[in-house]
Amino acid sequence: MKELSTYIHDCFGVAFKAIPIEKPVLGIIPLYLKGNFIFYRGSLNKQSFIWAKVLDNNSITPNQLEKQVVKLKQLFKAPVVFVFDQLDSWQRRRLIDRNLAFVQPQKQIYIPAFFLQISDVNRLENLSAIEIEKLSAPAQFAVLYHLQVNSLEHRLFQEIAGLLEYSSMTVTRVIKELLQLDLISIEGAKEKSIKFKMKGLVLWQKVMPLMSSPVREVWYTDKINKSRSFMLAGETALSEKSMLASSQQKTFAIGKEAFRKLKLEGQLKGLDKKYGDEKIEVWHYDPQLLSKIKQVDSLSLFLSLQSENDERVVSELNELIKNMQW
Repeated sequence: MKELSTYIHDCFGVAFKAIPIEKPVLGIIPLYLKGNFIFYRGSLNKQSFIWAKVLDNNSITPNQLEKQVVKLKQLFKAPVVFVFDQLDSWQRRRLIDRNLAFVQPQKQIYIPAFFLQISDVNRLENLSAIEIEKLSAPAQFAVLYHLQVNSLEHRLFQEIAGLLEYSSMTVTRVIKELLQLDLISIEGAKEKSIKFKMKGLVLWQKVMPLMSSPVREVWYTDKINKSRSFMLAGETALSEKSMLASSQQKTFAIGKEAFRKLKLEGQLKGLDKKYGDEKIEVWHYDPQLLSKIKQVDSLSLFLSLQSENDERVVSELNELIKNMQW
């Protein structure tokens, strides 16, 4: 929490100390909450806060935070501010949309109950114009679909929503993002459609730095349910698309909605966050909509493995992109 103390001092010119919550108090906190956060006490302008450091911002959604903050306020009898090491612009936007207090040191502090907001990211607070650091998952999915499955050009917005299986509102937000990045133009007056300003490899090279791994969370199991929702992913998929030797542990991908459904139905047994013979990647979007074969699509596969340090993997990923049929 040293970064938080430094950031608050830089913002307000006051000393700030975050003190870990005492063990007796931690004893009353449910396990599912303790597993998501590390809790600290700290005062700002004579107001005491609970600062909840989020351990993994990719495994917890703003929706979940919105529900959990109610319970945390009841337990601690104090306002709660979530602390993140890393956030993309679209994640900050969703937290603000839900009036969730948060701080990302050296970037932004937002505590709506006290009319407090300081931001070091270039954005208009009415959210009409946002500097995009990374594409949102729906926008990324739309570009990948356009590049690999079916052109989205000259289609009505409603038709695009149908192809991508998103709501009209989500597609409108996607189009706004792509417009702001100057990737597309709008055609038509009454019946509007989009046109990309670049094609194929040139478009990919432009958007790739703005894209993130599609992997939302990772689980392990000793025996995977052979549901049609699962596709080969990770090094398992790469080995089938390249000369890379297959690893003993197989990796599978599944969309977050399909995973949630199977989990609720009790069809996923023995899930563990660390151990298991087989690895499950839960993706932000449905991998089946981007590939008609048993492996995930090549571009998402590249994005999911691009941070790997293994030279063999990096080499085969580069060959994968080089051999793409744009």
